[in-house]
Formats: sequence, C-alpha cells, structure tokens
Amino acid sequence: MSRRYPLFWLLGAGVGAWAITYLVRRARLRARPDFYQGKVILLTGASRGIGRELALRFAGRGAHLALAARSEDQLLEVARACSALNPGGRALVVPTDVTDDSQLENLVSTTLARLGRIDILVNNAGIIQGGCYAEVGRESIRQTVEVNLLAAMRLTQLVLPHMQARGSGHIVNLSSASEAVAYPYFVAYSATKHAVKGFSDGLRRELAGTGITVLRVSPGYVKTDFVDVVGSAYRRMGLPIWPPERVARRTVDAIPTGQTEVFVGQFEAFGGKVNALFPGLVDLFWRWFLPADFSDLAARQRTE
Repeated sequence: MSRRYPLFWLLGAGVGAWAITYLVRRARLRARPDFYQGKVILLTGASRGIGRELALRFAGRGAHLALAARSEDQLLEVARACSALNPGGRALVVPTDVTDDSQLENLVSTTLARLGRIDILVNNAGIIQGGCYAEVGRESIRQTVEVNLLAAMRLTQLVLPHMQARGSGHIVNLSSASEAVAYPYFVAYSATKHAVKGFSDGLRRELAGTGITVLRVSPGYVKTDFVDVVGSAYRRMGLPIWPPERVARRTVDAIPTGQTEVFVGQFEAFGGKVNALFPGLVDLFWRWFLPADFSDLAARQRTE
C-alpha cells in the first residue's frame, strides 16, 4: 500500500494546484469588474460564430469595438446588436479581407483614426476546408494558411508598435484543439493551428515584461459553420460539440486575469496531453472510431 502513496500525493497536489489557480483567477476577475469599460477592441471574423459571440460579450462589458470581416451586411447586424447592449459604446464596421495586406493596414489605420487606440487585438478570423489531403487543391491550402495564420501574424505586426508605444495591450489568438491533436482529413487546418500555437508561445516570451500579454484560446469542436456538415460524425464518435457562447465567455474572462492559454473542453485538453506522451494511442482512437463516411463529410466541410 505504501508504494501507492506517492501517486496519491502527486494527484492530490495536482488537484490542489488547479483549485488554487482557479480561485485566484476568479478573485482577480471579481476585483476588476470594469476592466472592459471604455477599452477599444479590434476583432476579426466578427460577423458570425465565435466572433459574433465575442463582440456581443465585449459590448455587454462596456467596450468599444472595431468589427472586421468580409460581409458588411453581417457586420452591420452585429454592430446593431452591440449598440443595443452598450448604447454609450461605439461599434465601428470595417469590411476587411484579411488576406489582403492593404486592407489590414486600412483596418488598423481606420480603427486608430476613429477610436483613438487599440487596447485588445483578437485574431479570430479563420476558415476550414476538409478532404483527403492528396486531393485538396493548392488554392485551398494557400487560402487556409493565409487566413488562419498569416493574417494573424501580419495584423499583430501592424498593431504591436502602437501597443509598445503605450506600454500596454492584449493580443488574443483563436486556435483550436487541433493544435495538439491533428485531425485526419483536415490536415491543412490542423497545420495552421499548430503554427498559431508556436506563434503565440514565441510572441508571449518575446513580449514578457513589456506590459503586453498574449493569450491563446484553444476550443474543441464548436457549434458553428465549421462543423455544420461533419458535426454528425463527431457526435457518433462521442466527441462533444460546444456552443460558441462558452468559448466567448471563457475568452472574455481570461483576458483580465492574465491567462496565457485557455482550453475549452476538458476532453480536448486531456487528449492533447495523451497525444504528447502516447501518440500511438490517439492514432488507434482515430482508426477505431472514425466513421466510414468521415472522408466524404470532410470533403463537403468548407467555409470561405
């Protein structure tokens, strides 16, 4: 029996550390109820899904918003909803194709000119295009990399000098659980999310002590148009699908407390740890539980 005690102590210490960390973060959050009041937030991918929920939650906390996406009509609808939640706030609509460098420059310059500063940058824009990797077109791969990775890197470069001049700011990168467990038939998407993790980790360490924080948010499967086709297969595999409101709430709560990473879904976080230690087990999971129609569903799963 005595040989088991070290394991029990280790597990107990881990649970205790998690509980203390959680309580400290909740206390910090309660101590800063007005954190977002008057803050200026630049949010990409703001027209739908997680981006829309983030915009509404930020507005409800009193923030001013610069909303970016390609669809002006959808952005205007989100802006109206934000204004209803925060009548004294501003919701600036800036239609933007994040793969166009000149449009990114316009997004930043317009936000600074109209709202005065950028306190928080949220790189949320993303697309997913599935299918057998050997059959995925070159243009699909290029577009996935440009939207999911290069746009976030370039926009951060454009915003950073303004944050550095003030000595404060927050950069938030929306990643995915696929950064830790790559999905078959979504190879390009998974590769970009691995890269977003590396970008976030490296930038956070580079900016340490500057007053600028970097947060990476890694949700599992979220009920958006990212899973509107393939979601049925995930459910058959027993994988949870989270509402976008949960991702938005966890993100908005994490920024004031100085968190560096947020995993939405304990199953996904656990899977990432298993994959790091025993990748063969994760390979077996996908081999055993992958539905026969998964590749066909993946090929139809496309966002633009």
